[in-house]
Amino acid sequence: MTELVTTRHDVIVVGAGLAGLQCAERLVAAGREVVVLEARDRLGGRVRTHRFADGQWCELGAEFVDDSHRTVLGLVERFGLRLSPVPSGGDDAARMVDLGGRPAPYAFFGSLAAELARWDAALAELAAGIDLDDPTASADAARLDATPLSALLDGLGLGVVARVVIGRDIRSEYMLGPEQVSQLMAGWMTALHLSSDGGYEGWRIAGGNDQLATGLAALLPGRIRLDAPVAWLDADEGEVVLRSGERLVAEHLVVTVPLPVLGRLWPDMPAELAAVSYGVGGKVCVQVGRRIWRDQGRDASVRSDRAFGELWEATDGQAGDAGVLIALLASHDGAVLGSMPDGEQRVLAEMDRLFPGVRGLAGERVRVDWSNDPRSLGAFATFGPGQLLRAWSPLRRPHGRLVLAGEHTDSWAGYMEGALRSGARAAATVLGEG
Repeated sequence: MTELVTTRHDVIVVGAGLAGLQCAERLVAAGREVVVLEARDRLGGRVRTHRFADGQWCELGAEFVDDSHRTVLGLVERFGLRLSPVPSGGDDAARMVDLGGRPAPYAFFGSLAAELARWDAALAELAAGIDLDDPTASADAARLDATPLSALLDGLGLGVVARVVIGRDIRSEYMLGPEQVSQLMAGWMTALHLSSDGGYEGWRIAGGNDQLATGLAALLPGRIRLDAPVAWLDADEGEVVLRSGERLVAEHLVVTVPLPVLGRLWPDMPAELAAVSYGVGGKVCVQVGRRIWRDQGRDASVRSDRAFGELWEATDGQAGDAGVLIALLASHDGAVLGSMPDGEQRVLAEMDRLFPGVRGLAGERVRVDWSNDPRSLGAFATFGPGQLLRAWSPLRRPHGRLVLAGEHTDSWAGYMEGALRSGARAAATVLGEG
């Protein structure tokens, strides 16, 4: 019988997404010996930028930056990057609702603005009592955690058009429907957004978000191993076995992979973590030779009751006649559409219905299905009813030699900010500073 090859390390970081890279960079700067293991053949995890032949780009994963994303903004400055504003979606005469196959601008629906304002007020009231640093410590946390967001929506008695728009906004925010999101989760995330200085998802990183990953990786020469999938790990022993058969042992393990993936690697993962829901779906991106939606007085921002869900332009501020349309295939109907063999063609047909002429001008198209990506098994953590209170402590405490990181462990769940913050926090824990 062949004996497993064993190497010993100070710290093993599993995952070369933003959380793992940030953690490793902090540890290396503190003088620790670190190896980063990544199953994919690329950096970034669920941060994935696609570049077109003419230099335009779009994000297949994490896309937007808030004014309050201080860690992201700090790296943007550190690496000499710049931000690009996201102007679309703010003009009711230019954005559209697609209801029953009949698209019309928001401004066409006279009562819509007032009903959306009622929903925003209800969310703000929900958020008012939430502790930003520890939502489980909020006075009404148990009740809110047990109650789905759909109950808040149902209680407002809104009209059909408003429910379509709000339903799509919820699915875009959480990648699940309102009945699968706890009110504690929604209140927590709303409170975080309201704490911003006024730039909620108002920015993109010019040139692509993956520059954050490559910038961090450049500070870790010789320490990152791509194409190194983990088969199994032992939290108590600090042991990792790769699919190749190689065995690695360390004083500390920092594991950043999504929880559905981690459950396949860690036989003793706590049940509270295995129960955490993840959003489902992905994106279809199509480069169009001319931004004909602008010829039609539209900004390409659409909320729909059809399976493609939501549409926007990814190339605000980018040069060239061409533009890129993104369809966010969110929640279960979107996930099904995205997994179909002809899913791209179906989405393209919807784009052409909304903006006649798109099909004839369509060029390169690309799609990603995060639900069926074996390295992700979901978009990001979305705590459903009854999940956040139970998972809060296991997400944040060490398990033997294992420390968890990743967006699912941070206040900014689902965002690059959360991933980066979690990596810094995990490094502090390893260094005895947390």
